[in-house]
Formats: sequence, C-alpha cells, structure tokens
Amino acid sequence: MLVTHIGATTVHRGHHVTAADLNRYGMMHGGRLLTLVDETGFLAARAFCGRDCLTVAVHRARFLRPVREGRFITATACVAATGRTSLWTPVRVCAAGSDRFLEEALMDAVVTYVAVDDEGRPVPVPEVVAATPAERRLQADMRRLMAEVRGGSE
Repeated sequence: MLVTHIGATTVHRGHHVTAADLNRYGMMHGGRLLTLVDETGFLAARAFCGRDCLTVAVHRARFLRPVREGRFITATACVAATGRTSLWTPVRVCAAGSDRFLEEALMDAVVTYVAVDDEGRPVPVPEVVAATPAERRLQADMRRLMAEVRGGSE
C-alpha cells in the first residue's frame, strides 16, 4: 500500500479579492472566505483519497483580520488525519504582508470530509502519516479534535 505523508497532501489555492467578494463594510464576506476554505480543503481531501468527498463539518473557523478589495490571498490545506471514512483538513488563509515576504494570517479552520462512492455512500480511506515533528504535532491536534467531536470515541 502506498504511504502518504501529510506534507504530500498540501494544496495551495490563490484568490484575488474583487468587489464581488465584499460585504457592505468593504471587507471580504465571511461566507465567501468559508467557501474558499471548503473548496481548498476538498481539493486536498480528493487528491489524497482519489474519491469524491462531501463536507461533514467546519470546526474552529476563526476570522483573524479583515480582507479588503485588491488583496491576493492564498488558502492552504492538507489532510492531517483520517478516520475510517473521514478526512480532517486544517485550512489557513493568508495574504502577503506589507513587506511582501511575511505572510499575514487572515482566517483558519478545520474541515471534515467523508469520502464517498458513486452512490454517495461512505467508503474507507487510507491513513495519512506524519513524517516530521511539525506534522506529528498537527496530527496530534487533529486527533484531539476528532476525539472531542466524537465524544471520546474514534
């Protein structure tokens, strides 16, 4: 069986913020940011398991800074943990900082997907492996969240 490390599941997706993305306060609408997060997480989940995936839940969604028109933002997602049929994907949205080299965190969340067959029934997924200390910390965090969400059972 092919072993996939968390780092190999990483997906980046860019978006240029336009007037169509803004709310009445001139900031990117939270729903649009959540859509970008969900779509990016889906791309990581689908690439990892090779199947369609359905969104089950969004956990820990935090809006950290407002996003204004004209900014170029990047959503980054990876599959950090798996259950029997579920994929747990942390997603972070950033923009280039004022010096163009430092990233500015704008939003983060964890999205859970379930892999499905052609009839929409859940199917098993392979396990993702943590290869580095940072990946092990991330996976441990995802497993704590999984246990919390599932009431202590996995």
